[in-house]
Amino acid sequence: MIWSLFATNPNWSSGLDLGLNGLPYTLPVHPNLVHFTIGLFSIALIFDVIATSHGLLRPIYDGLKINPDRSAYYDLGWWNLLAAALITFVTVAFGFFEMLLAEPPAGAVSPWGLPALETMYLHGVGGVFSLFMIVLLTVWRGLERYRWRSRQRAQVSLRYVAVSLLVLGFISIQAEMGAQLGGTFGLHNTAALHISEQQSVAELQTLMIPARSVGQAISTPTTNYPLPRWEIQGDRLYYGVAEVLTLPASVNRAALLTQLNERNWSADDFAIAGNQLLLGDRPLPLTASTDHLYRLQAALLSLR
Repeated sequence: MIWSLFATNPNWSSGLDLGLNGLPYTLPVHPNLVHFTIGLFSIALIFDVIATSHGLLRPIYDGLKINPDRSAYYDLGWWNLLAAALITFVTVAFGFFEMLLAEPPAGAVSPWGLPALETMYLHGVGGVFSLFMIVLLTVWRGLERYRWRSRQRAQVSLRYVAVSLLVLGFISIQAEMGAQLGGTFGLHNTAALHISEQQSVAELQTLMIPARSVGQAISTPTTNYPLPRWEIQGDRLYYGVAEVLTLPASVNRAALLTQLNERNWSADDFAIAGNQLLLGDRPLPLTASTDHLYRLQAALLSLR
C-alpha cells in the first residue's frame, strides 16, 4: 500500500473515492475542527481578561459574596490557549486538503462582493496567518507565565491582551469567509449546493455520484479556475509563470499577445500551415523559422 503511492502511476482511488460532497468522507472535517480553534482561543482570552481585570471586578465579587481564585483563571486561559494552538495545526491541514478538492462555482459572488475563488484563496492565506499568530501568542503567553511574570500577580500583560483581541477580530473575519464558502458558494456543502439549484428531494435521491478519486481531483483542476494569461517579458513569451519560447525580433509582439489573450484557445483552434501558426482562421504574425512555431504549438498542446 505504501509503496504504491510512489509508483509512476499510483492507484489513488483505493479507499479515497470522492462522495457527493466532493470529499472522501461523509462530513467536512475542517468546518468542525475550526470551531475548536475559535472556541478554545476565545475561552482562553475570556479567562485572561477576567483574571487581568480582577481588581475592577472586585466590587461585583463582593456583591455576590464570592472570592474567585485569580490564578485559576490564568491557568484556564493558558491551557485553553495551548489546546487551541495544537488543534489549529490539524484544522489548517484539513482546510488545505479540502481546499484542493473544492470546485468554486464560477460567477457566484459573496455578500462582500468577492468571487468564490478569491474568497477561497484569501481564506487559505488567512488561515495560515491565524495559525502563525496563535502559535506566536502561545509562545508569548508561555514566556509571561513561566519566566517574565512568574512572580507577579498579573500573569499576562495588557499588551498581550490587546494583541489577542486583534487576532480574535481577524479570526472572526476568517470565520465569516469560511461560512460564505460553505453557505453562499456551497463548497463541500451538498445541501446548500442543491438547494441553490432548486433540486427536489426526489431529484437528490436519484442523483448519480460521478466516480472520482482524490488523486483525480487534485491532478485535474476544475474548469472554474481562471486560466493563466500570456505575457511577454523582454524577448520571452510566458504562459502564466511558465516560459514558452524566446521570440525572434521580427515578431509583432503586441499583436501576438492580443490574439493569444483575447480568448481561451484550445488545441483544436490552431494549426501550422507552412511557416505560419494559425489560430482559428487568422495567422499569427510570426516570421521566424518553423522551429519556433512548432515549439509554440507544442506548448499550447501541453496546456489542454
